[in-house]
Amino acid sequence: MTAAPEWLSLDPGEEVVWTGQPRLRRILSTVATSVLWSLVALAGAFVLTSYLSVELPVRDRVVWGVAVLWTLLQAVGPVGAYLRTTNTDYVLTGENVYEKTGVLSEHVTRVGVDRIQNTQLRKDVLGNLFDYGTIHLSTAGGGGVELSIEDLDDPDEFRTELRSRMARADERTGRDADRGRGGVAPETVDALVDEARKLRESAETIERHLQ
Repeated sequence: MTAAPEWLSLDPGEEVVWTGQPRLRRILSTVATSVLWSLVALAGAFVLTSYLSVELPVRDRVVWGVAVLWTLLQAVGPVGAYLRTTNTDYVLTGENVYEKTGVLSEHVTRVGVDRIQNTQLRKDVLGNLFDYGTIHLSTAGGGGVELSIEDLDDPDEFRTELRSRMARADERTGRDADRGRGGVAPETVDALVDEARKLRESAETIERHLQ
């Protein structure tokens, strides 16, 4: 059993089985962009004050002041991305999946395991290379993705544990545990098969009349 985080209020008998956070390395692209724009600003100030012979309407120190101010502003992006990442938590219990976000205030989203209809793992090229990805959770009647567990290292660990809890929920509620068919009920599948068979027979009849 995993200890519950301070922000999480569990129902009686509910136990935490997995906790995780987005990978911190997700902010590297933001850091790289900020560094690039800072270098551009400083290089521009250097060129304006050292190599151009054009008479500027402002003093050199004003140019450098603007460049330094721009560089400081570029730090806002990485700091914000870091705070958003470190203040995002994911928790899986036997009954629910929780997501906690927010820096100055907390926002908690809860999705019942028994409502989850499908899990989809998405990895880009780097995700396949370094084994990280995002898992989208869709619920019955939700009309799309209900919750995304983003940028997890080793996402298969979470997905395997979640599917185990989904199977247990199916056993408790008596639902069909075969989610590989997208949650379609057996009677619906049989009806579709019968309809396809009738369409094929009709097509064969029409073909015999045309010959």
